[in-house]
Order: sequence, then structure tokens, then C-alpha cells
Amino acid sequence: MGKHSADMTSQMVSGYNRLLWEMSRSHLPALAGIIILNILGMLFTIASPLIMGFLIDSVLIGRNTDLLIPVLLLMTGIYLLSALSEYLSAQIKGRLDITLFTEFSSRVLNKVQRSGYYDVQQFKTGDLQVRTAGNAYSIIQTVTGTAPQILVTILGIFLPVVIMVSLNAQITLIILLPVFLFVISSWYFGNRIKTLQRPSLDASADLQSFLKEAYASLPLIKVYKLEDWVHRRYNEHLSRYTCASINVVKVGSLNSAVTMLIYGIPSILIVILGSVAVIQGTITIGTLTAFIGYVGLFFSPVQTLSMYWNNYKSSQASYDRIKEIFDLTADNAGEEQFPVFVKRIDFESVTFSYDGRIILRDFCATFSTGRNFLLGDNGSGKTTIAKLLCGLYKPESGMITFEGRDISEINQDSLRSSVSVVFSDSLIFDGTIAENILLGDLSATEDEMVLAAKKAKLHEFVVKLPEHYDTRVGESGMKLSSGEKQKIALARIILRDSPIIIFDEFTRSIDIESKKSIYSVINQLNNKIIIIITHDMNDVDEGGRIVVLQRDGFTLPPDRFMSPLTVDSSSFVWG
Repeated sequence: MGKHSADMTSQMVSGYNRLLWEMSRSHLPALAGIIILNILGMLFTIASPLIMGFLIDSVLIGRNTDLLIPVLLLMTGIYLLSALSEYLSAQIKGRLDITLFTEFSSRVLNKVQRSGYYDVQQFKTGDLQVRTAGNAYSIIQTVTGTAPQILVTILGIFLPVVIMVSLNAQITLIILLPVFLFVISSWYFGNRIKTLQRPSLDASADLQSFLKEAYASLPLIKVYKLEDWVHRRYNEHLSRYTCASINVVKVGSLNSAVTMLIYGIPSILIVILGSVAVIQGTITIGTLTAFIGYVGLFFSPVQTLSMYWNNYKSSQASYDRIKEIFDLTADNAGEEQFPVFVKRIDFESVTFSYDGRIILRDFCATFSTGRNFLLGDNGSGKTTIAKLLCGLYKPESGMITFEGRDISEINQDSLRSSVSVVFSDSLIFDGTIAENILLGDLSATEDEMVLAAKKAKLHEFVVKLPEHYDTRVGESGMKLSSGEKQKIALARIILRDSPIIIFDEFTRSIDIESKKSIYSVINQLNNKIIIIITHDMNDVDEGGRIVVLQRDGFTLPPDRFMSPLTVDSSSFVWG
């Protein structure tokens, strides 16, 4: 068990390092610039103690005042060049951060969009947002900050050692003895922080998800006076996040304390050994001053390296969360194109379950050209059928065929170009009315878009607005009524002109007049397979074919002729 866990950890680290290299290799010139500029800044800093030692021995003690101005000018120049290198390095790093964030977050988003919908549903929306932005940014900081600094810091450790050995090898060797304590400390605390960071990141994602839901549900919260309930729930999430984060803070604080304690050992040693050496006359005061400076320059990078190592281990927790997205299964795409002329869709003994609960069992039905009404109680599986038709879900058994062609053999892009859905909540984006209609066909002209709006009986409403089709609708269409949002969705599918259209409880939240207006538009959609999902028998008209999902004793109206369509009485059809 322990060996298996170690192998898994090794694979994760290897995968993370491969990802870091993959992100870095297309930006090597910029990363090289950051490293070179940081090295220059470090070299200027390393030169300072030598110049200070020379100033003390040759200028102050030696009373060579002619060298005072040149030495001061040299020190001023060094600090100016150090500041310039820091400025240029920060500029390059900042631009590279933005570029990498654009590339990597887009990659994560694209992976989510191209993955199977069923798998993506296992994540909360807020959690996906945190992984796409926050966790991705943590990994980017490893590429642009941690990795270059580790290389520079290693060089920053080496050079002071060379200079200290040249000043006094014996004192240097004694002072370097505590280094192994830094190694042990960094390794232990780095692994502890990585282990504790994952629960903290998960708790943070849960907190973000809750806040997203709370703000989106603000009208409900106010109307039902749920402010105190929401506050309690928020405090529960906050408490879990706080506990997880405090554990990370505790270990981080202990690491800092241990590091400072170790850092104090060489400081004490140099004071003791250096003072003795000065008294014995083996080194000068200037050399001791330089030595003290280089001890700081040596152990400060060692301390910094310990910090960067902890950052690297911490960012592995972010990688673990991103990897769960990269491991999602992509949509299975067949090679066949969608049939050109479709007059019939058949469900043949289709079974589907969600989270262990059977939604459909041996479901059989036929949907043909014209209006098809799919009736059933809430939870009977009506929306599941719509998602199966779109390829969002895959049947566990059975077949769905379009003119005899199995859905599993059809290319996903071809399938989804041929099936349009109007959902009950419309799914309106924050943008203009025109932009939302054009989602049906991004290549459509303005005239085609306006014509679709006219067919959807939306145009008269739009032209009364001050900015007409350029009117912004707000987040989720918050500036529009339910009927207006549904008409935008209706105009969108008219513009899309798919041979199969599914209306999923689309009139549930609109007034009677808007419903009549929308149905009058639907009745004019000819030569298409139209599936209207509803639980209300009043939505059914005389010209439509009816399929009823039976669940928990659901019975059919006694005044209708019925004939069984499936085994286990899971559905019936009449018409």
C-alpha cells in the first residue's frame, strides 16, 4: 500500500514537471531574460560587501580620502543598475504572467467544454471557476516566479561561498555546517504544506461556489427572508475554509520559525569566530565586515530557497486539482455525418441512470416529423431524454437512432448542428439582444438575425427600446421578462434552422399571452421534428403525437385512446 502511494506521488510530480516544461518551452527567451536580469541584480548585490570592506580598510582606516568619492559613486551605480534590472525583470515577468494565464486558462476552459457533460456535472460551477482561474494562476507563478528564482538562488548561494573561502576557508567551512538543517527542514515542511494545501483549496472552491449561488438567488433570499439562513450556511463554509487554511498557516509559521532559528546559528558563529580572528590579527575589520555581509548573502538565499521549495510543493496541490480536469473523458465522437433528411428518431430499449438512480429503464419511443409532446411528472426523465438526444448523456444500454443511424456513430459536431434546444431558463448571456440571437448562427448577417426576430415575434418589442438590438440585457438576461428571454431563445433556434428542435418546459414561467404567441410561432415551423417537453396536458394540441413517461403510478387521461409502446410500461403513445 505504501509503495503504491509512493508510486502515485512520483507519477503526479513527474506529470507536474512535464506540465511546467510544456508551459515554459514556448517562452524560453522571456524566462531567460528574467533569469539573466535577476542574476545581474544578484551580482550587484554580491559586490556590495567587498566594496564595503574595501571602504573600511583602505578609505576609512587607511585614511585614503581620494578614493572616497569613486567608491561612493561605484556603490551608487551598483544600486541604480540593480534597481534597473529589478524593474526590467518585473516588467517581463508581469507580461509573461498575463500571456501564460491567457494560454493556460483557455486550455483548461477548452478541456471542460470538450469533455463529456456527465463528467463535468460532477464539479460545482464555482469550483470549476476556481480551478480555471485561481489554481491555474498558482501554477503559472511557479513557471515565472518560483522556477527562475530557484535557479538564480542556487547561483546566489554558490558565489558567496567562493568569495568567503577566498577570505578565510576555515571559518567558511564551520559556518556552512548548518546548511544540512535547512535541507531537512525544507523537505519535511514542503511535503507537509502540500498535503494540507489540497483541503484548503477544496474548501476555498466550496466557499466560492456557495457565494455564486447566494448572489444568483438574491431575489429568493429576500422574498423568503433567508438572510440569516444564508449567513449561517456561509459561516459553515467559512469555518471549514478557516480550519483548513489555519492548518497550512500553522505549518508555514513553524517552518518560518525553524528557518529563522537555523539562520541564527551561522550569524552567532561568524561573530564569535570573526571576533577571535580579528583579535588574533589573522583578518582585518574590513574583511570581517565583508564576511558578515556574505554570510547574510549566503544564508538568505538558502532561506529563500526553502521558501521557494515550499511554494513549489504547495502549487502541486493546485496541479492535482487541474489534473482532475485534464483527466476528464472527452466527448466520444463518431465518424458518420448526421443524416441529411431526418423524419424519424427511435429510442430502442434505452436505459440510463444518474448517481446510481435509474432514470430510464428500457425506454422505447418514436418521434417523427411534426409536433411531438413528451409528457411526464417532474423527475420522470423528460429532460434526460433531451440531453440524450443532444449527445450530452450516453445511454448505458439500448440505442438511439436517426433514420436508423446509431447516435454513437454520428460525429458530435454534426449531431449538435442538427439538434437545437430551448431550455426552461433560456440561458441568456450578458451582452446585447443581437449577440444573444446570433449565438444560433455566428456567421449570420444582420438581416438574417432581424428576420429570425420577426418570426419569433420579438422585433416589435426590440424596436421600441432606445438602443434596439444593441440593448444590453444584463447578467443572465436580468433586464428582461421571462417571456422576452424565451422569445430571444426562440429567435436563436429559428436562426439556427436545425431539423430537430426540443422545447424543454420552455413556457413554464411565462404568462398566457406570451405562451400563445410562442406556440403560434412553433406551429409555423414546418418539416422539422419538434419535441415539446411538458408536464401540463393543457400544452398539448390536437395535431401532435404524444409520448407519456410513466413513473410512480403516473396514469393517462381516461378520455384518450392509449396503446402501450414499451416494455415495463415506462412510456405510452397515442395520437
